[in-house]
Amino acid sequence: MNFKRNKIYFSALFMAVLGLAACSKDSSEGEGPSNGESVVLKGQITTATKLDANKTYVLSGYVRVMDGASIEIPAGTVIKGETSSKGALIIERGGKIYANGTATNPVIFTSDRPVNERKEGDWAGVIICGKSTVNTADGTALYEGGSLGTGVASYGGTVANDNSGSFTYVRIEFSGLAIEKDKEINGLTLCGVGSGTTIHHVQVSYGGDDSFEFFGGTVNATHLIAYRGVDDDFDFDQGFTGKLQYGISIKDPLLADLIGTSRGIELENKGAVTGGLYSRPVLSNFTFIGPGTTNALSFHGAGIHFGQNSRMVLANSIIVNARTNAVEFNTDFPALELKQGRSILSNNLVFGNTADYGMSSVTAFVDAAALRAFATTAGNVTLANAAAAGITSISLDAPNLLLASNSVALGKAAYTGDLATGFTQETFVGAMGTSTNWTAGWASWTPKTNVY
Repeated sequence: MNFKRNKIYFSALFMAVLGLAACSKDSSEGEGPSNGESVVLKGQITTATKLDANKTYVLSGYVRVMDGASIEIPAGTVIKGETSSKGALIIERGGKIYANGTATNPVIFTSDRPVNERKEGDWAGVIICGKSTVNTADGTALYEGGSLGTGVASYGGTVANDNSGSFTYVRIEFSGLAIEKDKEINGLTLCGVGSGTTIHHVQVSYGGDDSFEFFGGTVNATHLIAYRGVDDDFDFDQGFTGKLQYGISIKDPLLADLIGTSRGIELENKGAVTGGLYSRPVLSNFTFIGPGTTNALSFHGAGIHFGQNSRMVLANSIIVNARTNAVEFNTDFPALELKQGRSILSNNLVFGNTADYGMSSVTAFVDAAALRAFATTAGNVTLANAAAAGITSISLDAPNLLLASNSVALGKAAYTGDLATGFTQETFVGAMGTSTNWTAGWASWTPKTNVY
């Protein structure tokens, strides 16, 4: 994660009690909410609280679901992050969220701005904190070192199967912003979240920072979409070891981190690793569509970034159209981990506009050609261009990631080792095959003009 010059620094806002204050619709909001009454949420939620899908809710400041409390959000509920207070929903360690939409009626978190005025970074985002493992000195942490305030968003512990609730068929739009230099809130941030938590079918669109960030934890998830985010689409840190299947990353050439580098994956453990708990996400069936080179900002980087003090399994995926390298290694550690089999890169289709593979400060491989040869023996295939993957359409405004009947991605998948359990064993690589578009009905490619 990186600080954005164009993001507004703000002080953390706290309230001692939960406020559920009804307020009338504001006619200046243009289209107005599609639901009836508008209700402001603020402060602390300390009991079991159920929202009403017939009302629209506004997050004012940091809304915290405290230890022992819960928030239930029914299908079709619209929750707007208040722009003026940089609203956020924080599920504290021991609290629970049950946000469960359906394939035709998702839960929607979005900006409180009107149609055509919503933009990335309008509000803060959603943070879920759990009691699972984190590779800090004492196994716990405070979000971004306590930048949100004393005791806010504490996470970590020893309960690998901790349950923070369920988060399914949910859209998060226009969230993500900097709170201090190099300290941000993302679209969906999962902090020490355990494997007892259910997460699937989540789309983060126009995020002002990372779309999905995993700080430690063991949670597994499926069907994740990062759409036109500013910074990294999937960021792994602090010893995350969950399994993820079916993911989409789509970059906008004109949206990027104006100080750092925007990637499909950032795998980077910048802090010390305690107890040998390295980040080691296991991913299968992802499709990464980079920004290409036409009009793409120079701040766009590689599709996949293997960084320091981390390992990863990335298999059965499509990585195309990165502005620079499809896959890169920036230090010797991740390259050596790949060479020695503690990281795995297998059965992927890759294409980058600079190169398929790139590396810097690496001695484990003599050069990029040696790295490519190693990857090829693991079933990775370098494509001539993005179109060679055989995806129906990578149009930015109306993507269709179903595979054409002659795609080289068909019949290529393999599920062995880490992938032998916990994954649906498909025959195709990438997020979709030829027939089932799992984004249909609940995801949206037009959040700026949707009427809520």
